Amino acid sequence: MTNALTRCAVLLALACAIPTQAHEPADCEAAPQIGLFDPSRDLLVANYDSKPDVDDLQAVAGLGSVLMHPAYACVDYIATAGAYGSQGGEFLHAAELFRLAFGDKWQDAHADREGAIATLAARMEATIAAGGKVWVAEAGQSDVTAAAVERLPKAMWTRVHVVQHSYWNESMTSKEAMQTVVYNTRYHRIQDGNFPDNGSPAFNTDDGSHWQALLADKRIGPIWAEAKRLSDLHNPVAAYVNPAVAKGGLDFSDTVEIAYIFGFDDMEGVGDFVERFAIAP
Repeated sequence: MTNALTRCAVLLALACAIPTQAHEPADCEAAPQIGLFDPSRDLLVANYDSKPDVDDLQAVAGLGSVLMHPAYACVDYIATAGAYGSQGGEFLHAAELFRLAFGDKWQDAHADREGAIATLAARMEATIAAGGKVWVAEAGQSDVTAAAVERLPKAMWTRVHVVQHSYWNESMTSKEAMQTVVYNTRYHRIQDGNFPDNGSPAFNTDDGSHWQALLADKRIGPIWAEAKRLSDLHNPVAAYVNPAVAKGGLDFSDTVEIAYIFGFDDMEGVGDFVERFAIAP
């Protein structure tokens, strides 16, 4: 028993050493359920491959917009850049975008993969040891997630929920990592957010008319401005040229995992998202 208590104390110390949400109010222990997520004890892990499609840049802005909404002030989270698998193409560096969206609650697995995995494992274990669940929004491949899960005691693995919407992401994940997340965690395979009328919101559109509201919002406008700047910079020369972005539209399709976890997956698409999360100045 003494060893178990010592282990929990160490894990909680590790968790406290990692930056936490600066605006978290004192009454978050009584915060109501948000969709599937219990903000009083759960942890959101948002992993982005950022390689080579610019859609992740806009998906970062999507989650940043959600987290800045007052209804989500009690959500505890950590984000990861560079959580990619075996795909080719260039990694899209976006440190300023991640800073605007997440403050200091993000890490760079491209620069330090081992450190990122160790941090995720420590945050996951501390959350589960305290009675919570871990919700992974997999905006990319599952190699980093699986590596973190494999460092947990096996009794904790089923307390990790991995949400994935893309067959392509799965195909670029190693066979071993897919086996870990599919057969050992709670794996949620949802419909692709690139297409309408399939059960997930269609957060992909050629229509550029929504940019005005996103950029004009005083709180989230700077995040979307940086996402647009990077998208316009990288998309023409990327290994994969995103067709919606090339036409001046939007693609933050990797935000459908967030919609599923937080319970706004009844949205039809981009217009609904803008209406809810882009607040007029």
